[in-house]
Amino acid sequence: MEELVKNFLKQNNIIITKPCVVAVSGGADSVCLLHIMINLGYQCILAHVNHHKRKESDIEEEAMRALAKELNIPFELLSYNHNNIGNFENDAHHARYQFFRDVCQKYDTNVILTAHHLDDQIESILMKIMEGSNLYGYAGVPVLTTNDSEFVTIRPLLCVSKEQIYKYMEDNKYPYFEDISNKSDDYLRNRIRHHVTPFLKKECRDIYNKISEYSTQAHEAFSFIRNESIKYLELNLGRIDTTTFNDLDIALKKDIISLMLEGYNIRKNKDIILNILDILSSSDGNKKLMLMQDYIFVREYNLGYIKKESKISNEILELGLHDRTIFNGKYLFYFSKNKPNSNVKSIKLCYNMHKLPFIIRTRQSDDEIAMSFGTKKINRLFIDEKVAKDLRDDIPLIFDNDNNLLWVYGYAKSIDITKEKNDGDIYLVCEEKENE
Repeated sequence: MEELVKNFLKQNNIIITKPCVVAVSGGADSVCLLHIMINLGYQCILAHVNHHKRKESDIEEEAMRALAKELNIPFELLSYNHNNIGNFENDAHHARYQFFRDVCQKYDTNVILTAHHLDDQIESILMKIMEGSNLYGYAGVPVLTTNDSEFVTIRPLLCVSKEQIYKYMEDNKYPYFEDISNKSDDYLRNRIRHHVTPFLKKECRDIYNKISEYSTQAHEAFSFIRNESIKYLELNLGRIDTTTFNDLDIALKKDIISLMLEGYNIRKNKDIILNILDILSSSDGNKKLMLMQDYIFVREYNLGYIKKESKISNEILELGLHDRTIFNGKYLFYFSKNKPNSNVKSIKLCYNMHKLPFIIRTRQSDDEIAMSFGTKKINRLFIDEKVAKDLRDDIPLIFDNDNNLLWVYGYAKSIDITKEKNDGDIYLVCEEKENE
């Protein structure tokens, strides 16, 4: 078994030079992985999670603590108690991997090992096919995953079967725990394990090699497509340009959309991706699609992008000569006698020509601004400037106390402000902050 794992890591060009944080539950798979890696000469840390879901959990924790002591390696524990709010499996998964990352940082490493094996691979692929996924999901569990560009998760046992693991444990008389819930048919994975996998093994004696070949080819195809998606979004600053996008291959288009959704941690499915494709191929250049967590996909003219949904602000604020006022949680306004830095927007004016305090608010239907060629409706200004519809109710308008519109932030200044530019003695400054 040691030679199998050693050759498997070599075939996949995996070189481990740092300590390994080994996720050990106490079951045959993870205890097997720990012994193999130690026998191969790797430096290991035993990382155990007690979920407190079974009465045997505390016994298993003590046994893993004792095993680490016997092997003379560090033992790290996460005592996890779920709050019974939300999805236990999802929450526990995130808690486990955050724990493994924390252990990595403690021991100055970035290597996490998990005990997924070939039978797990069969189950994972079949589950993804039944549930629906993308090419990456259909490919099953990868040998190596890079997390956050900092941590790597490696699965050295993806070259061996469950049967081989049991034989290895019995031959070496290594003790382990068997989770009784694995025998239940209450879970889809268990039903596949008990009824589908045995049938596949009977029908195809080479099923493990066939599954491995399939997984490798699917991951290679996904890797190529994903690299092209990354290049496209980098070139287009994270947005989709329909003038280039609609000529791309459909597989690449779908993955570009998937990558965008992943960047905002938005759960994706076939319907969402197809709806976005419809929006991008439509002759109507202005559409939007509600996603989740207050995010929307927006098509404005030839650009498609994801943003947090704008909430129309009814906020009306006053700005006195010595005030510093934050509007809509994003725009900091104040007066300054000194010329501001070039990285902020400002207007120069004669403050004694305008009645204070100034009023800051967003647009109303009849707002208009006086310019050199006459007055212009703000709604028309935004259309002419091609301001995205979802941004129009976020842009501050600044009035003096006689209700003269002086400045449409970032887009237009009134004729009075234009005339005062050379004679003005004070600046109205706006610093744009990132939303919290």
